Amino acid sequence: MKLAAEIELPFSEFWELTPYEFNLKVESYYNKKEENFKEKITLEYWNAMWTIQWLGKKSDRPKPLNEILDNLYKENKVMTDKQMLNQVMALNRLFGGVVEQK
Repeated sequence: MKLAAEIELPFSEFWELTPYEFNLKVESYYNKKEENFKEKITLEYWNAMWTIQWLGKKSDRPKPLNEILDNLYKENKVMTDKQMLNQVMALNRLFGGVVEQK
């Protein structure tokens, strides 16, 4: 019920919705949150650009805004079994684990 309150859905209306309709409302809510987040990132970006323009050096410029926004919600890449095994082995070494041979 917390989610229904968070998306400003009246309690009485919640019980009248089908699961599909509720899902549409939730998707709409999260899309609005994502757009608000992107807007905040954009404002912070331009604030940084103006600050650098007046106080910084040319080499201090951040990445292009489109690149930053595109990378926000990139899907995680799928690892192969060998890549996962290598990652687990690296983490095992990092935390002092021992490899046991069977």
